[in-house]
Amino acid sequence: MLHTKCVWQFHDKREELADVFNYFRLCTNEAIRISDEKNLTSRNTMHHELYEHLRNNSQYYAKYVHGSISVAKARLKLYRATKKKKPNANRPYMKRNMITLDNQTYKIIDNHLRFPIRAKQYIYIKLASYVLQKLESAKLGSITVTPEKLVISYSMEIQQKNPHSYVGIDRNLDNATSFDTNNKFMIYNLKKTNDIKQKYRQVKSHFKRNDARIRKKLFTKYGKKEKNRVHQLLHNVSKRITSQNQGIILEDIKGIRKLYRKGNGQGKKHRGKMNTWSFYELQRQIEYKAKWNGLPVQYVKAHGTSSKCAVCGIKLVPEEHRVMRCTVCKILIDRDENAAKNILARGLRFGPNAPQVEAMKQFQDAESIVASQEDGQIINIPMT
Repeated sequence: MLHTKCVWQFHDKREELADVFNYFRLCTNEAIRISDEKNLTSRNTMHHELYEHLRNNSQYYAKYVHGSISVAKARLKLYRATKKKKPNANRPYMKRNMITLDNQTYKIIDNHLRFPIRAKQYIYIKLASYVLQKLESAKLGSITVTPEKLVISYSMEIQQKNPHSYVGIDRNLDNATSFDTNNKFMIYNLKKTNDIKQKYRQVKSHFKRNDARIRKKLFTKYGKKEKNRVHQLLHNVSKRITSQNQGIILEDIKGIRKLYRKGNGQGKKHRGKMNTWSFYELQRQIEYKAKWNGLPVQYVKAHGTSSKCAVCGIKLVPEEHRVMRCTVCKILIDRDENAAKNILARGLRFGPNAPQVEAMKQFQDAESIVASQEDGQIINIPMT
């Protein structure tokens, strides 16, 4: 199966590309305006209607028009989807300096990436050694150039693996808890991500000046710092999870933010924490790394994973400190560990390609679960 990734590096061609950025931005915004007014939806229709108008005897390479139409189409697609929920949504307007070109436009020559600006005028960007290593045996895709970065997409054929073990992962605000078919627990501590978010929330809340421009600049600056730090921590966790070469089972918690809207009965502070929870970013990183390694990823329903006993399925009774008690099996278990067991069991039992015999054998009676609870290794991995 063909999978796509991106690799990026910094460059120093900002001044040389300034006019190209401006031209690309103007073309994209014009394409957005006309396509919205004429209700153009397909790329072929947009190209037929817009190409001659945008080209307009321009001195720049024609492929920039193709790239601007592609960007306009993507932004209009998102805008039209948003407009169904928010009829008063504003038409998108591209402010960012960037260009996007397909893989027919550029070449890699003597460790340099070359792409044209005008006739017989090219930009050369020296590629870093790690970028060349990534692209060595890959199929090249499009490139995106910003004033600071060069981003290259590439694809590789990945052979799907048939793993001998599976792991169920329960994502929580402060940790990610896993339990696999080898009866092994892992607790990945994510508390530091919440501390980072809390710190930057406080920093931004202390800004009192009534100046929208400075506020936007400040929020963008600290928002970028927060995002980079959190994503790095999630990268470390997702890398450890996918390095085990196990099939991965996650719970489908799409739409969970609807539970924490204003007026749902939660406090402002609690809603703030839950609505900045990076559950999807962790899911995204786990999924793409697993697929890049040829590992299967599947999703199960989240309903009842924490509240139902992983042994008998009866509703658990809450105790102190996130501990749950089963009145039938007479066991005490952490709710996150219980959820990870339920996620694993559901994935093994109902997955389309799951080893169902092993799943039923693994969870056939209460004694095997209690034994796995006693013998299973619980490891608290701190974030560094």
